[in-house]
Parts: sequence; structure tokens; C-alpha cells
Amino acid sequence: MMHRWAFILLLLAAVPFSAGCSTSHSGTSFKALHTDGPWIKDAEGRVVILRGVNAGGDSKLPPFLPFTSETSASQLQSWGINCVRFVTVWEGLEPTEGIYDTAYLDDLAQQVDWLTSRGIFVFIDMHQDLFAREFCGDGAPSWAATGDPSQLAVSCGQNWFLNYPSPPVTQSFTRFWTDTTLQAQFIGAFKLVAAKFRNNNMVIGYELFNEPWSGSFTGSAFENNYLAPFYDKVIDAIRSQDPGAMIFFEPFVLAGGIPQSNLPPLHRTDIVYAPHYYVAGALTGSLSNIPAAVTGIDQDLTAVQQKAGQLGTPAFLGEFGAYPVTGTSGISLIQGYYGMLDKHLMGGTIWDYAIADTWNNEGMSLVNPDMSERPYVAAVTRPYPMAIAGIPTLISFSTTTGDFRLEFSGTGVTAPTVIAIPPQVYPQGISVQVSDGTSAIDPASNELYFTTTAGSSQHWITIAPK
Repeated sequence: MMHRWAFILLLLAAVPFSAGCSTSHSGTSFKALHTDGPWIKDAEGRVVILRGVNAGGDSKLPPFLPFTSETSASQLQSWGINCVRFVTVWEGLEPTEGIYDTAYLDDLAQQVDWLTSRGIFVFIDMHQDLFAREFCGDGAPSWAATGDPSQLAVSCGQNWFLNYPSPPVTQSFTRFWTDTTLQAQFIGAFKLVAAKFRNNNMVIGYELFNEPWSGSFTGSAFENNYLAPFYDKVIDAIRSQDPGAMIFFEPFVLAGGIPQSNLPPLHRTDIVYAPHYYVAGALTGSLSNIPAAVTGIDQDLTAVQQKAGQLGTPAFLGEFGAYPVTGTSGISLIQGYYGMLDKHLMGGTIWDYAIADTWNNEGMSLVNPDMSERPYVAAVTRPYPMAIAGIPTLISFSTTTGDFRLEFSGTGVTAPTVIAIPPQVYPQGISVQVSDGTSAIDPASNELYFTTTAGSSQHWITIAPK
């Protein structure tokens, strides 16, 4: 089993190029969530499992926004998700050097409010691919890019990622990691975002930089000498505007699982290790062995959790998914991803909620242009524990029988455990058994509330379709 980017490196060899911590909660502004060792928790002390989507691919092109109407937020709410990784780009914030687009910030805030007003947590992702749109990517404004686009390896399209080692992309990243003035301009734009959302406690945090590419530097030296110091500066800037925000961060893009990242500990509070993982064959339509692919996901998530443990943070899967060209096997793969997230007691956000789906003809949107749902939505809508009154030890769900089970330990948390019960999965209702205490269903939110007995330290709940 290969990580997506390891697979890409093999492809790159055949492509000709033109010449050329502590984790205790702190902060002065209140946010709904914080970290505590390997867990994300709420103010009541419950472990929160974040499950949601990226929104998304449409943010990579003007007007750099994921939604066309508030109906999208209602649709996401109907899927039972509790989190959105909300994509924004530097180009939208600062299209002209030194001049910020405040109207774009206002539009961002409006669309984020569509989500948070519905109880959906949001963290803002400062996104990029291939550094800038000039290079078949997205992210930086044109004035921040360098190099000749005619020296790209391949044309724009579904093989866009083959352009990473090409001269203009390498030159732009190398300049960015070494030019402190350019970094300061990026950070200045990011500070405006943090200031905009500091008073929305459901905007739980910010992701520093999507899929960092190393430019001309090697992975290990890049992570230690360039990426980690850059992260330190961005964290300080964000926290100067939004002190209580969680920080989501990624390793060098080729080190999201196996091989392991060499990123050093950042020694900060409320930070979350959030790499990405895609099964290689799922991005080419060549996937044939789903069980082997799921075994590979299991192995890589084990590596992700090991690295998170070294960093002293929770582990979170920021992106995963499959192209629709994978066919019906793609649904099984998505179910496999979620099964492994359950096994590893992890949260994650699938790529991608989109509507236009025109960026490089990527084709990974969960909805069609008319907002009708594509088949993968059936794999996304599944029961999971949204908040747990203790420490989880088992999360399991059978896509065959519909049976769900949660086990956890702990005392002292009086708020109920909350479990999402999507009606799409249980159209005839559910049967519930509990180890102790009581359970009740809120039909308005399609959530089950499990209140445990005081003094009992081991708890379980099982849910089955009627």
C-alpha cells in the first residue's frame, strides 16, 4: 500500500520537465473546543469526534467561496456532520499586493455563519495546491508567484499534481520558504482572517498551510529548518488575534503516514496534527483490491497516531476520499476509510463538498451542480459519537447490518454522550441498549443522548435498526 504522494513520486520519474508540547487548554478568548492530550474536548469535558467535509474545491477559483447559497449548509446539516474544513485562499484575501479585499472577508464570514448557526464546527484552512493558479493550482496571488508557467510538466487537468517538481512551482516554494518578507505578507492576510472570526466560538481554529511542498529542499531538512519555524510565526500571528483558537497543522506532504514525518514538536497548546491520506489507486481509477486498500489505511493511520503521540497532539485526518471513476468500489473504499477512523477513534473531513467541481476537472464533489447527492454521500452519512462523556475505547459500525456500538470509560462528566443517528441509515427507527443510565432521541436533530449513571466507570451503548 502506497501513500498517495509516494505513488505520485513514481509517476514523476517518467515525466520530462522543462529546464530551467503541552496540550492543556489556554487562551483568553473562549472557543467551543480545546485539546487535552490526544483528545479534542468541549467545555463540559466530553471527547469530541469531528466528522465532516471539506468545503471545498469551489473555493479554489473566483469568487473563492465554497457555496452559492445557504441551502448548502442545510444540506450538510442533514448529513449529520459536525465539522467543516472551510477552504480559503490568499489570492482572495490579497489579490493586489498590500490591498486586502474586505468584501471577500465579509462573504467568508457570512458563509461560515451559515454553518456555525446550525451547530457545525468550522476551522479555516489556508489552502494552496501548486502554490498559485498560474501553475494549474490555487492559493497565492499572482504577485507572490515566480517562474515561467510554460515550464510546467503537464497541462491543467486531473494530473495536475505532476507539476509539483516542475521549475516554476519549485522556484515559488523555495522563494516562499526563504523570503521572510513574503511570509510576512502571507501572515498579514491570515491575521485578518483570525481577527474576523475571533468572536465566533464555533470557529474552533485555523489550519496553517495545506499540503506543504518543500521546493528545492529535502523533506527532513525542510520540516525542521523551514516548515516548523514558519509554523511558529503563523501560530503567534493567529494567536495575537484569536488567542483561544485551535491550530491544525500538516507535515511535509509526502510524509502524511508512511513514510513518517520528521516535523519536530511545536511546543504549543491546543494544536492538532492533521495530515492527509489518499489511497493511490483511488486517484487513478485503477483500484481493484478494496480489502488491501483498507489494510493500508489502517497501517497509515497507525503511523499518523504514532507521530501525533510524538508531537503531543490529537490526530485528525484532514483529507481523504476517492475519485468517482473508481465506480461502485469507491463507496466500499469510503466506507473503509470511515471504518478505520472508527477503529483509531479519530476524526476526519472528506474531500470534497463542491457544486461546480471545475477545478482541474477534479470530479470529487459529493454533490452535482443541481445539489443532488452523488453516491458517496451514502457512505458519509453514518452514526458516530459526536461527544463522549469519557474516554472512548471502541467505536464500531457495520455497513451491512446497521449495528453501532460505542464503549468508553470515565466518571465525573455529567453532560450526556451524543450520537448522530442519520435517518438515511435508520429509516424505520432504532433499537437501543445501554450498560447503565438512560437514553433519549431528539427527532429534530436526529441525535441520541446517553446519560450515564453517576459512579459507574465503564459504559457501552449499542444501536440497531428496527
